[in-house]
Amino acid sequence: MNEITLEAEASNQHKDLTTLEAARLLGVSKLHVIDLLEAGEIDYHMVGSDLMFSATEIESYKFDREHRDSESLVSA
Repeated sequence: MNEITLEAEASNQHKDLTTLEAARLLGVSKLHVIDLLEAGEIDYHMVGSDLMFSATEIESYKFDREHRDSESLVSA
């Protein structure tokens, strides 16, 4: 999956993402996405037996994480 595809996924505000799509957008593993939802860091919903994530929620989490990371580098 290339960068253009990830941006297209994120631009659709009402799109649901699978665990794999959310992981690729965040640049982490599927297991880490599961860890994040178990820790209450990101919201999810079930569609049948599949975990689904709001593209808006994932983008918001990604922005917040990048903001925290850049703040910690500045204050270090």
